[in-house]
Amino acid sequence: MRLVPVLLPALIFGASFVATSLQSVFAVEFGTRDEATAMARRVQEKFRKDGPDATFKAINNKAFVDRDLYPWVYRLSDGTNMADALFPAVRGKHLIDLKDQDGKFITREWIRIATTPPYHGWSNYRWPNPVTNTVDDISSWIERMGDYLVGVGIHRYEQPNENTIGIISGSPNSGDTYLQIAYDLAEVLNDDDSLRILPIAGIGGPRNIRDVRYLRGVDIGLTQTSILNNFRRSNESMGQTENKIVYIAKLFDEEVHLVARPNITSIEQLRGLKVNLDAKGSGTSYSMRDLFNTFGIEVEEVSMPQLEALQKVRSGEIAATALIAGKPVSSMLKLSRSDGLHFVPIPSYPRQLIGDYLPATLAHEDYPELIAPGENVDTVAVGTVLIAYNWPKTNVDRYRRVQRFVEAFFPRIGDFQRPPHHPKWRDVNIAAVLPGWTRFEAAQAWLDSHLQAAPRSSGAPAAAAVTAGPAARPPLTPTGVASGADQQMDVDPALYQEFLKWRQLRR
Repeated sequence: MRLVPVLLPALIFGASFVATSLQSVFAVEFGTRDEATAMARRVQEKFRKDGPDATFKAINNKAFVDRDLYPWVYRLSDGTNMADALFPAVRGKHLIDLKDQDGKFITREWIRIATTPPYHGWSNYRWPNPVTNTVDDISSWIERMGDYLVGVGIHRYEQPNENTIGIISGSPNSGDTYLQIAYDLAEVLNDDDSLRILPIAGIGGPRNIRDVRYLRGVDIGLTQTSILNNFRRSNESMGQTENKIVYIAKLFDEEVHLVARPNITSIEQLRGLKVNLDAKGSGTSYSMRDLFNTFGIEVEEVSMPQLEALQKVRSGEIAATALIAGKPVSSMLKLSRSDGLHFVPIPSYPRQLIGDYLPATLAHEDYPELIAPGENVDTVAVGTVLIAYNWPKTNVDRYRRVQRFVEAFFPRIGDFQRPPHHPKWRDVNIAAVLPGWTRFEAAQAWLDSHLQAAPRSSGAPAAAAVTAGPAARPPLTPTGVASGADQQMDVDPALYQEFLKWRQLRR
């Protein structure tokens, strides 16, 4: 016989949600989580100042209604509704057994939240919307208030910007490293209401720096350390100090992949020939131009997607194509020696490259169909860095978004090591320092509070406790000094040779 008294208030309460759904269809703007918690605090202040009866009366008289936000109050002892700003039918009803669309006892959950430390929190539930024939996802902020609880609900998925991080990555027509890294971040870190990563296909390189600085909706981005350093040097040559860009973490190294037909056996042979430098404005285009200039080799630049370029290399229409991406690159894993293509070595490591580039190799294990067993191809690599706009703390929303990302990302570096995530994650050491650049304040604060001091030695990174995987790498500048040194130093030739031997042993 208990079914009727339980079902009736549930139906009445359900009608209140129907009305809420109707209101949501026509609402110009929806309330946010911060506004919901602020409303609950105002109710609490009223309760402390004037007592229960005056507070309930103020709620029922719609003193706290704001768009789709409104408060309600339940008695903790039995789940009786004591006040509701919009729906008089539920006032005084015993709703302890109320269930949502999925059979969840929502009133009981509210009471549990309000009676369990810290005595407040969010409750998520789902309710049918007869207007749209969908189910509304609701999230209500619940707080204990004496012998009662106060709740204020928001429409969860009408919070499009809250906890959302836009990351500008790379072009799908080039190497897929940046895109996969962005997708990996989304796959691991997306956490319903807490954090949502939105990967954005970009061009890469210098454009990603500009997008982080100026493009609306972009919070963080990926770029190359060489490009970032040239960006700084260019500003300094004009008497400008760059302080709008900060880094969150140095990630990994990207290798130069230079592909040609067998008749091209050295980079010098490309002088005066057509070489694809990837899409205009890309990181590959920028850094390869820098490398060719360093080597004193003038080529005829062409710009096209990598798949098209590889076909034109096969046909002899162009001499070579270049791509800077983290090995192994999926487009080049499809190549084999039977295609008549091979990697052109970049043999020596000019002194001019030190500071922006590192010596590297491509091995049979990286590209088993293109490189014979036991063989290596010498090349160079450039670092990849995760950057952000230098939001001041006074811009609370934007600063907190990046801070929320950092606090989710840093503790979970190990999760990125497991397949199917990009193999380059195994090289990441979030404690590595980018000389000459400032780390985002919240990122530095996290490191300062979580890392234990570790002894440093030549070629060993600081704070090894946060190194993801065994492949921790030395600083970009092979000086033998601690990775925290921010100034450039002259390279000791003997020490540099030791550095090269150290690299060789790691291959």
